[in-house]
Amino acid sequence: MRNLTDDIRHETQRGVILMILIRRGLQWVPFGELRQQLLRGQGYPLTDEELCFQLLYLADPARSYIEVKPLRLGRPHEPEQLRVRATAKAVDLIDGRIPPDQGIAC
Repeated sequence: MRNLTDDIRHETQRGVILMILIRRGLQWVPFGELRQQLLRGQGYPLTDEELCFQLLYLADPARSYIEVKPLRLGRPHEPEQLRVRATAKAVDLIDGRIPPDQGIAC
């Protein structure tokens, strides 16, 4: 039963991440600011590793719901040095214009 609960929690976290990024108008959002939005506004405390995993999942080329770029050159592998934004495909997913993704709760 624990695996089903974890799956549902992860799907919900991914959906919330997409909604936060879409609300920002497809603009770039610093990693730390996204983490704070998840914690303060949505009540989802995630570690940097957990948030990075969810972002990599959403950015995977098979999905392409978000884009991830370094905030500055030099340390692109440190989470605090990343920025993210939703793509048009993410908007289409949340708005129901493309088939649902079973890995994301919308």
